[in-house]
Amino acid sequence: MSLAAGLWLGAAAPTPTPLPVPTLPAGPAAVSPAPSASATARGLTTDQMTKIDQIALDALRDQTVPGISLAIVREGSVVYSRGYGYSSMELQQTARDASLYELGSISKQFTATAIMLLVGEGRIALDMPLSLFVNDFPRGKDIKLRDLLTMRSGIPDYTDQPGFDAAVFTPTTPADIIATVKKLPLDFEPGTRWEYSNTNYVLLGIVIEKASGQTYSNYVYQKILRPLNMAATQYGNVGASSPDLATGYSFDGAHFKPDKPWDLTWAGSAGGMVSNVLDMAVWDAALREGNVVTLAALREMWTMTTLPDGTKVPYGYGWTIESLDGHREIDDNAGLPGYGGRNAEFPNEHLDIVVLGNSKSFNAGPVVRRILELFYPPTPDQLAAQRQGDDAALVRARDVFKRLQSGSLDASALTPVAAKRLTAKLMSQAKAQLGKLGAPTKFEQTDKYSLGLETVYSYRLTFKQGQLGFEISLDPTGKIGEVTVVPL
Repeated sequence: MSLAAGLWLGAAAPTPTPLPVPTLPAGPAAVSPAPSASATARGLTTDQMTKIDQIALDALRDQTVPGISLAIVREGSVVYSRGYGYSSMELQQTARDASLYELGSISKQFTATAIMLLVGEGRIALDMPLSLFVNDFPRGKDIKLRDLLTMRSGIPDYTDQPGFDAAVFTPTTPADIIATVKKLPLDFEPGTRWEYSNTNYVLLGIVIEKASGQTYSNYVYQKILRPLNMAATQYGNVGASSPDLATGYSFDGAHFKPDKPWDLTWAGSAGGMVSNVLDMAVWDAALREGNVVTLAALREMWTMTTLPDGTKVPYGYGWTIESLDGHREIDDNAGLPGYGGRNAEFPNEHLDIVVLGNSKSFNAGPVVRRILELFYPPTPDQLAAQRQGDDAALVRARDVFKRLQSGSLDASALTPVAAKRLTAKLMSQAKAQLGKLGAPTKFEQTDKYSLGLETVYSYRLTFKQGQLGFEISLDPTGKIGEVTVVPL
């Protein structure tokens, strides 16, 4: 998941400030090219299965990820599931469809669903104020539960606070997390704007516990996991200690190395679930068929958020609502240290695609796109619509990268949230690391997706020394909300 705009926990949002990178190598160590022996196939042709395998193998080759697992659901049934590469490079264990991964922000889907179950039980209403559940939270009477679900509360993100990066390796509690932002002013008046903040979903976890009289993990287990027989899915450090958990890796510019994992109490109800693609396939099918919450509740969860000025934000309750090649896509990204992926539902096509990998920099978007296009080849008009704005974004991305190399990126070009993170030290580091690479010989777009009102553009940059992943997001006015650089 990226827990949020600034937390590599899911899709959905990497850190919005440039990261220094080492001198580029020729490429990462090779990973196993062979798919795992265990695979589920149903109703697909041999040609389709071969092409799906090739899509995954291409991702292993092109991205810094040791292992990938995927599952494809059509008409409510898993038609293909498989693992590729390594779940553990040290042990030479191959990735399987049963391999577990930390889900990061994909976990928000479970938290939002638990809230809607409590609404259905009559225990809460979405227009209730936060103060009914957290009575000492400043402005709690003005913040509605609906504002938390839709990221309209104005509460700052705890993952952006000083000391967070050093604290995430030791246990914490939701109350301690909330204490890190409780005394801060709101970023905006509740309900008036949209801004991704993981704090919203930590607070929703507290609401679930207060309203249900159970721990968050027990309520999710009793109401969601057990009824759906999602036996592999667990919450928090219990799941992270499973022998089936794929080792999470980072790429240091020359080699893969195990990434230092968070204590998942810091992810909590905003990003602490652990699962595999098989259980997530069950989850997607059950949701769409109305077997978890009512279809009316699901429609509400999958409806864009509307701001007071009428602006539609492509985010519902824990899900992003967007379009891919003209197909309605409901999704979320994973992004925690060592883990990345995407859970994508295409409700009109009764198609779900789950892709998980054991590297934080892994971008599952191109894998999802190519699998969708295998079943639904896009028309020229659909491709043209999907590519609208790409040329202008490419010009902007080239300019931003050049300014990073020269250390001349100005805060006035960034959104207010991103501008807060742009420091002279960071710019100096970016200039020192990127400037010596020279101009890229190739600047290729690899993905595009929505993050609130911003559109995120992903690129692969090729230099004589190797390759970089580069990502920027642009708001409707052209302001930059995110800049990320990682070695590939």
